[in-house]
Amino acid sequence: MRPVFGKREEKLPPLERALEAAAGLKAGSWDSVEALSMLSIEAHGRAEARSLYDSAVDASRSLSHGSWESVRALTWLARAGRRFDEDER
Repeated sequence: MRPVFGKREEKLPPLERALEAAAGLKAGSWDSVEALSMLSIEAHGRAEARSLYDSAVDASRSLSHGSWESVRALTWLARAGRRFDEDER
C-alpha cells in the first residue's frame, strides 16, 4: 500500500510502533513522563527500557508539579522505578 498523506500501512506490533514514536519525541510534559514510564514498563527486558525510564525521570525533574497530571505521571514513574529496583536485587 502506498503512503497517503504521510501515513503508511503499519504491520509492526503496537509496542514496536510505540518505541518508534517515542524515539522521535522530546520529553517535556507530564503526558510525556507518563507515556515514557508506561512504555518502560511494557518494554521491560529490552535494551531501551532503562533509557525510556531515565528520560522520564529527567523530564519530571524540570516540570512543576501540583496538578492531577503530575500526580498520575509521577505514580507511573514510581511504578516503573520499582520494576527496575526489583531487577537490581
